[in-house]
Amino acid sequence: MGIYSTKTAWQRALNPFVAFCVRQKVHPDWFTYGALALSALAGAAFFLAATNRAWLLAVPLCAALRLIFNLLDGLIARAQNSADAWGEAKNEFGDRAADALIFSALGLSGYVDARIGLLALVLILLVSYLGILGKAIGGARVFGGVFGKGDRMISLSLFTAYPFFTGDLSSYNFYLGVAALAATLTIIQRLRVIYGHAKSAR
Repeated sequence: MGIYSTKTAWQRALNPFVAFCVRQKVHPDWFTYGALALSALAGAAFFLAATNRAWLLAVPLCAALRLIFNLLDGLIARAQNSADAWGEAKNEFGDRAADALIFSALGLSGYVDARIGLLALVLILLVSYLGILGKAIGGARVFGGVFGKGDRMISLSLFTAYPFFTGDLSSYNFYLGVAALAATLTIIQRLRVIYGHAKSAR
């Protein structure tokens, strides 16, 4: 469900670049750290947009590249046979930090209600936590739901067109409200999956 269902197609499209990186011995960590840097840049763009909304142009680019980098680090690690538990830990922590950088910056930007921003961020982090929890209890990592990482980045990128063209930066309050609702629904969806795994494991 959600953008995650297209992941296989994106992986196939990136295979030539993955092969190039393997030949050039590019370490997958460069993409892990690059995704974090892109998220920090997107967060900075939200702050700077308060005085010049042209900075919002950086948000869709950073969000899209973050998703691609998040795919590349794992693909390259597996292709190099260098995937390990520490790499997984860096990837998972990096994903949580990236979401925090983006959504906390938007919530504290000054043109949205910080309470709505905080609520959305907490719920988004809970969505991510449940994805890891599924694996922690012995099942598979849970990626499903209507507001996974890809859905968050794509929806944020698309919505950003509205405040960019209209100048109504306060409209991000609406987006964050919808994000909070979508994250709540995703929490319920992932809990159902985890519950099913737990019951079948008995």
